[in-house]
Amino acid sequence: MKSHICYSSTSIMVMIICTLYFSMILPIAPELSAQVSAGNRTGNEIIMHTHSNLNVTVNGKPLIVPNGVGINSTLWNDHTLDKFGTERKTTSFGIITPAMSPLHTHDSSGMIHVESTEYKNYTLGDFLNIWGLPMEGKEISLITNGNNTKNYSNHTLKDMEKMVLKIQD
Repeated sequence: MKSHICYSSTSIMVMIICTLYFSMILPIAPELSAQVSAGNRTGNEIIMHTHSNLNVTVNGKPLIVPNGVGINSTLWNDHTLDKFGTERKTTSFGIITPAMSPLHTHDSSGMIHVESTEYKNYTLGDFLNIWGLPMEGKEISLITNGNNTKNYSNHTLKDMEKMVLKIQD
């Protein structure tokens, strides 16, 4: 009987401490919306989430698709799709989530994440514009799931597809 009372009082204490802690932390979380461009204040939830894998070669040598395309400001060169991405915000636990373009990378594996607030046909050209990869004056071919694709720039990204982009000077 005594152990039951001890567990009950401990549980109540933990609840009180958590309530006090979060009631003090939440009001002091920094307001980050002032740092977000007006085009990226959607406030909407992600409703489209797909993944496409991209391998790039330049003159036959592998080019790593960098971590942070569409997240890191130095790898976010085109902002025309920002209204379909996410804004930077702080969660109730004080964790800051960065603003993200709807097309972005989380690592250097070549996985393109499409995380969008609207269903839309995003293209490889959209991703390459966000990345800022220079394509002018180069011979470019795209292979998707083993098949040649005529127009790399207008190719619609599909979930779980594998793409090889070959660039020749």
